[in-house]
Amino acid sequence: MVEFFLELSAVIISAVVLGIIFRKLKQPTILAFIFTGILLGSAFFDVIKFKDVINIFSDLGIAFLLFLVGINLDPKVLRDIGKTSIVTGLGQITFTFIIGFALASFFGFGMIEAAYLALALTFSSTIIIIKLLTDKHDLNSLYAKISIGFLLVQDFVAIVALIFISTFRPEITLSEQIVNLIFNLIVFGGIVWLVSKYLIKRLFDSLARSQELLFLGAISWCFALASLSMLLGFSKEIGAFIAGVSIASLPYTHEVSGKLRYLRDFFIVLFFVYLGSSLVFTSTNIVLVPSIAFALVVLIGNPLIIFGLMNLLGYKGRTSFMAGLSFAQISEFSLILVFLGKTVGHVSGQVVSIITMVAIITISISTYLILYNSRIYDKIFRKIPILKKTRFWEDKLSSVEEKKYPLALLGFGETGRKIFSKIQMPKKDILIIDYDPRVIKESIIRGFHCIYGDASDLETIGFVLRKNPHIIVSTVMDEETNEVLVKEFNKKKKEDQHLIVLASTLEEAKRLYEKKAEFVLVPSQVAAEKIGVVINDLKEHKNFELDWIKKQYSEESNI
Repeated sequence: MVEFFLELSAVIISAVVLGIIFRKLKQPTILAFIFTGILLGSAFFDVIKFKDVINIFSDLGIAFLLFLVGINLDPKVLRDIGKTSIVTGLGQITFTFIIGFALASFFGFGMIEAAYLALALTFSSTIIIIKLLTDKHDLNSLYAKISIGFLLVQDFVAIVALIFISTFRPEITLSEQIVNLIFNLIVFGGIVWLVSKYLIKRLFDSLARSQELLFLGAISWCFALASLSMLLGFSKEIGAFIAGVSIASLPYTHEVSGKLRYLRDFFIVLFFVYLGSSLVFTSTNIVLVPSIAFALVVLIGNPLIIFGLMNLLGYKGRTSFMAGLSFAQISEFSLILVFLGKTVGHVSGQVVSIITMVAIITISISTYLILYNSRIYDKIFRKIPILKKTRFWEDKLSSVEEKKYPLALLGFGETGRKIFSKIQMPKKDILIIDYDPRVIKESIIRGFHCIYGDASDLETIGFVLRKNPHIIVSTVMDEETNEVLVKEFNKKKKEDQHLIVLASTLEEAKRLYEKKAEFVLVPSQVAAEKIGVVINDLKEHKNFELDWIKKQYSEESNI
């Protein structure tokens, strides 16, 4: 027991140290955990001796991961961009599978192992994509919404694949397996439906009175369905996923998700460490060469497939390019898939090693592709004619007229709406530009003149400047975006045109002024000044009522 505790301590400390280093390199911590396993495994320091216990912990991590995936599954994401997500998502999976299967067969893998390798290449990482898009403040953009729709389609296909893998037995005919699968699914689904309809809500209503019992109750429900799933011949992962889906509509899911996230993170670390420690470094030709070839399919093939399909559906070149670039890595589901395949005896350790190497290569490179996607696009879009085609799907998100607009608002979120409430100007004289399709649709309904676009997109900036607005206001507090905007504005501005941008810090404002920005406002400084005025008023007039605050809220709600 002492030896295992020391081993676990070494694993966790090493994961933290490598995690800090990888974050400095702007790499996902998943890679740090895999490298922890590689370094502490038999290939190098050979610290990990209790592999069976680490394996059990990693199984718990996968179960909690799928349980939270089920809780957070939101099919409503497909409402706005359902057709694109389904058509492009299934199209990408199909084309990538065909290419991957052909390549695996070329390297001499059998049909079953080739199918595992090909399927593993089709999935992209939900965790990495959403994390990086959130860091870039792009989560509400059209390409991000489409990407989330893709991920939802991929997650659904991955779950179906996991269900089939967990029940597949080579010694039984395919027809018998399909019959057994359907029968067991009906039994499993019936039990879950009955319990969910008549018991689970009452149970969680009672548990919610105590945060500790709510936490334990969620784990109990996850384990109960995971165990039932195993008894019916499925994997425990499928049971955990369905357990999450079955309580996704309850009002307590945010609390459950928040509490379980840290437990999931701890155990999933050990899953990636275990994968790293299982890497086989026997022969360069056996592992490294196929890994590089498969990685190229993901890094080049997946973005090209998505870009081509979205172009056929009529999307703008920039939107297609940015969405495609987001999918140049494989998923944690890919690792789980081959790991489960090895557990049931379908694939060898060589396949697990190859997919783990592909994950390391693609995640490392794709992280930078996503972080710098705007710069990459701006460097090459002028040279590729297909990226400049004018048959835009985004034209449906436009209500702009052939006229000049005195004011252009780049971004119509809370700040943009507040600016409109404070100026005396009719809606028809304001041009609104936003990259959130919901904002554009709502604004068009309210009578504003709008166009879908990204403030960092050279095409969007050029379009706005051609409308000759007297004043342009950018409410986008992203330094890189504002630098591009300032640069393009200074190139093409006329004498009576002015640009106002917002910065998140004083240091950022100074850098923008160095880039020749005309007006830079820092909202935190403006707010501090207003708060100072209010405090002084309160000190002088004890009965002072903040009517102007009430007025602001009432004006905001009427926009």
